Amino acid sequence: MDVLSRRPKQKPEARTTEPALPPSPSPPAGETFWTRRRVLLAVVLLLVVHLTLAVRSLVEENPTIDEVVHLPAGITYWQTGRFGLYHHNPPLIKLVAALPVLAMKGVEVPYDNMSWQKEPQDKAFFAHEFQQDNAQQYFELFARARLLMPLFSVLGGLVIFFWSKQLYGPGGGLLSLALWSLCPNILAHCRLVTSDVGSASLGVLATYVFWRLLKQPTWLRAALAGLCLGLAQLSKFSMILLYGLWPLLGFLHLFLGAEQGHRARRIGRGLGQGLLILALSIAVINVGYGFEGVGNPLGKFEFVSQSLTSPVPPGMWRPSSDDRMLNVVYHYRVNRFRKTWLENLPVPFPKHYVLGFDDQKFEAEGIPQKFLDPDSGSDELHGYPVYLNGEVRQKSWWYYYLLTLVYKVPEGTWALFLASLVVLVASPRSRATWFDEVTVLALPALVILVMSVFTNINLGLRYVLPSFPFVFISIGKIVPWATGLRDLVRRRMAETFLGVSLAATVAATLLIAPHYLAYFNWVSGGASNGSAHLIDSNIDWGQDLVGLRRWLQTHAPDEPVGLAYFGQINPNIFLFRSEGGFPWFLPPPRPGTIDNRELSPRYRKGLEGLQFKPGLYAVSATLLRGLPWRVYDDELPRWMPRSVWAEGFSYFQELKPIDQIGHSILLYRVTPDQAERLSRHWLPSAGKEFAGSRR
Repeated sequence: MDVLSRRPKQKPEARTTEPALPPSPSPPAGETFWTRRRVLLAVVLLLVVHLTLAVRSLVEENPTIDEVVHLPAGITYWQTGRFGLYHHNPPLIKLVAALPVLAMKGVEVPYDNMSWQKEPQDKAFFAHEFQQDNAQQYFELFARARLLMPLFSVLGGLVIFFWSKQLYGPGGGLLSLALWSLCPNILAHCRLVTSDVGSASLGVLATYVFWRLLKQPTWLRAALAGLCLGLAQLSKFSMILLYGLWPLLGFLHLFLGAEQGHRARRIGRGLGQGLLILALSIAVINVGYGFEGVGNPLGKFEFVSQSLTSPVPPGMWRPSSDDRMLNVVYHYRVNRFRKTWLENLPVPFPKHYVLGFDDQKFEAEGIPQKFLDPDSGSDELHGYPVYLNGEVRQKSWWYYYLLTLVYKVPEGTWALFLASLVVLVASPRSRATWFDEVTVLALPALVILVMSVFTNINLGLRYVLPSFPFVFISIGKIVPWATGLRDLVRRRMAETFLGVSLAATVAATLLIAPHYLAYFNWVSGGASNGSAHLIDSNIDWGQDLVGLRRWLQTHAPDEPVGLAYFGQINPNIFLFRSEGGFPWFLPPPRPGTIDNRELSPRYRKGLEGLQFKPGLYAVSATLLRGLPWRVYDDELPRWMPRSVWAEGFSYFQELKPIDQIGHSILLYRVTPDQAERLSRHWLPSAGKEFAGSRR
């Protein structure tokens, strides 16, 4: 409708003296195409595709390393009301995953085992006992639990769409949702019984509610923000960052927000609503832990992280533990609040929320060398054994997560992200207000900064997944920029760039399906070459044992296979299931990389027993690249694995694989000549090594 048609009628002579108004600009093409019905259909379609891809993948691959522990822990939380088993992560995701398993019949939980009864509980041993007791339906238990996990990513996708839509219109919202729904890294983790995508989704939900609160402060919105913040805290300890980020955003809103008047009144209202948010979030955390241990005195905790401890004074009594590392830590460190005026202060958080955070902090800070080797006396910090670009070490790289993003984010997504940064700076008409833009990009910057500089843990892209929702939202500004260009040629070029980039991301995801964990972009060499750059949860998290069994049934039925498997599922599990197992054995570890007392009888016979045999071998990519881990042996009666040190099976790098299972397990056909060459290469030191073990 013409603007003048909305004005009241005037006399003819009055109209002649008023200057003519310029014609109203036509709305961008995208705004006229995306009607409410079309937007709704597009949202539903994207989420259905997302769920379809996730569900297909979760039934194709077996439980990963962390899942093996998460699910039985969640079951114990419901059944006992105790949250000590694997308290390294808050309980919400584990509680949700356990719900469908609780409804199944015949699920056995090994509460009579010492791993449950002692303190602290041995999570790995308990998980293996649970695995052995439920071997016949083990994979089915996880399939049921996994089916609930994509609901978190659906929630995250909806929040991403609505937030981006409010900032950049329906086209921007749909672009942001498409990048989330079809991202191989989100699909990799959204179907697992782990906390990474669930935490990212709850984190963006909570921050979106808080952003809405800043835009229109009401006490109801403040209460909702507090509830959502509490749920985010129950998903992963990294969400503690929100307690620092939100006050900063509130402060910025005072100066960058649109409402500038009555600043003193706004400060007072903000402080009151902030206290409400804090109180409700703590209440939600306590409810999530069943109030177990709430109010314990601060001085009673046995902390281990450097941040919460101080050196042990001479002569102070220290407790002992069945855990060797805890015994060492107790010798050097004691709760820093003990013998202070804060010692008797009641802690308003649950016991295992506090202890779990402390354990995570201890692992993220790194372990002093003298804890590992008391004779060294060195305080040099060592973290988890980590790998990057061919090097295994126990110190993190500050640029690890940046390189991980370079390797594992599709080129199409990278192109859109870089273009969005250019648009942010160069096109004021396409961006939101500066406060809104800062709100969206603050958390990604904070997460990557903290993980890169302030932790000593380089385990995988999943640790920076909380940044993904906000980055995808920010990319949404490309749509109003492209469709709003007045020059037709430039508009067509921009829309083509947008379409090609998105299509490249979609193609990358579909080509790797259903093995999303192993995704690497084309520039980095693709999934087949991914382990040259990164291992562990970036490509090989133990997910392809069932895939190996299917391959063996098709290509090598009844042929024994030498198996060095990086995972927490004993390959003997198939012997307890109706489909039957496959013959396998542990390849000889490189001498000096395993405690000889843990070797199976076949490798205790000296040089003759160590002779490398020709035949079929399967080696997990993580072990191939030399990471120390635990391996299973068919000759040893215990269900638990044995520890192998670094480079135990790296000699397989001298061979060329004949095939790959999901890009995480490499298959080798070792000829007699190759077997003889490998034996000559590393057997000369074997005689001395094994002679020493017999003394």
